[in-house]
Amino acid sequence: MENDLENSEWMNEAPHLAGLSVKHPFSIPEGYFEGLPADIEEAIFLDDLKTSTPESGFNLPQGYFESLSTKIQAEVVGYTVPQDYFQQLQEKIATKTTAERVSKTFRLWHSKALKYASAACFVLISTLGVYFYQHTNPSLSLSADAANEQMLYDIDENTIIEHIQSNSLTQESPLVAEADLENYILSNYSQNEIASAL
Repeated sequence: MENDLENSEWMNEAPHLAGLSVKHPFSIPEGYFEGLPADIEEAIFLDDLKTSTPESGFNLPQGYFESLSTKIQAEVVGYTVPQDYFQQLQEKIATKTTAERVSKTFRLWHSKALKYASAACFVLISTLGVYFYQHTNPSLSLSADAANEQMLYDIDENTIIEHIQSNSLTQESPLVAEADLENYILSNYSQNEIASAL
């Protein structure tokens, strides 16, 4: 009874604290006790490993750092620059580049015969090119087809309809549904291609 009275007193004095949920603040990760023996064995093994090996793990020869600077200087001696090297470098580069810049003139036309022979070859090749172009030019036959096709476009639409009706021609029904044709056209042609075909 006294406990209930004490509990109610502190609850009245600290309502915020009393409103907090009552739960244990410490939690143990799941599977902690199952993995504990393996964790302990690993820790013991690592501790034994640390004590059985030397602290650094590497051994340096005695006096290594004291003799290091002399070793480096001995190796660098082979890489010295001759005296006044950089002062003479500019002059050496200038002499080499100006010496190689001597212009050489080659005559392309040594004789008049070479000039006439090359002109004759040019005329012969040009003539053969024009001859073969006229006899094998596909654009000439295409231009006739284009003219015939243009004449078909010039025929009035009503004239074509009257011709079809007068000859009692019937329209054949396609083997494919119109919806399938529309889907094929829309999936295989762009809007620009469809608009240019109309």
